[in-house]
Amino acid sequence: MHVLPRYLELGLSRHVLRNIACFRLRAHTLRVETGCWQSHNRICDKCDLHDVQDKKHVLFLCPCLEMCHLRRRFEEQFADFAGRTYIGDTGAFYFDNIGAEDMKLFLFKQTYKSFLFLSETMDIFCRAGNVQQAQQSTHLAEGLIPL
Repeated sequence: MHVLPRYLELGLSRHVLRNIACFRLRAHTLRVETGCWQSHNRICDKCDLHDVQDKKHVLFLCPCLEMCHLRRRFEEQFADFAGRTYIGDTGAFYFDNIGAEDMKLFLFKQTYKSFLFLSETMDIFCRAGNVQQAQQSTHLAEGLIPL
């Protein structure tokens, strides 16, 4: 029996579906991926932590203002991590001591709001990639045969 991923059953917009698929398939422009095929380091270009810009960093650790505001908007998605949040003088909202199990716990939530959070995270970090993706044909995704 074939089971569809949960995010395909939630009535999310096409934009959100594309962002989630790219996140899951590592078909995004986070620096951890683009560093494999472009000549730059994999360090986050949005903050001064000098961490690799990977999924864990962007979801939990990056203190850039856009992500801090996004985490605040979706604060209920992080209830499982109470006591491990850091709120700085500037209103920065991020986490301390996040491990692989925490990542799994967060990604297994698979709720409408958690997918919106992931999509908006992709919008913040992968803007250049989204412009390029938006220009790509969606014939295959729509079940059409390209000419």
